Amino acid sequence: MDWVVRLFAGLTATFAVVGLWGVSEPTPTIPTPTPVTALRTHEKPQSAPSTTTTTTLPVPADALCPQWWPLAIEVGWTVDLLPTLDYVMWRESRCDPTQHNTTLNRDGSTDVGLTQINDRSWCLPTRWYPGGYLQTIGALPTVGCEQLFDPQLNLISAKAIYDYALQHNRNGWQPWGL
Repeated sequence: MDWVVRLFAGLTATFAVVGLWGVSEPTPTIPTPTPVTALRTHEKPQSAPSTTTTTTLPVPADALCPQWWPLAIEVGWTVDLLPTLDYVMWRESRCDPTQHNTTLNRDGSTDVGLTQINDRSWCLPTRWYPGGYLQTIGALPTVGCEQLFDPQLNLISAKAIYDYALQHNRNGWQPWGL
């Protein structure tokens, strides 16, 4: 019986890899990156004044949502994941954090913000997570999904969802159909 589980896991991983390479939807091509600077403030102890340092972040010239790359890095996304995150933000919301899909889901759920996080799956109370999954893990401070219109909280939550899917499905992009 163990061989069935291994076979299913192997097939799932194969389909995940095929999906990541854009069989179902093409992903944008990423040319040689051009440097863009992102400012980060690092606080020093009170005896020393605060300073601002400049870090070079490689953003491709044809990035679809370059304005969100520095924030994504700040909240924990890694540079290697940014091209796909960029594509997800463009496909889901056209880089607009105020987007709210209230009509396209058959089950009546809605998708919220920059990465269009599904309310029923991730931030509303369920029998497994009475306070909501994202609230239970500390990604969102209060019950409800309105906070997902905040780009920072949306990207933090999207990273938590990516990590969950990577751990459980071996494909962090699976919640977005990639």
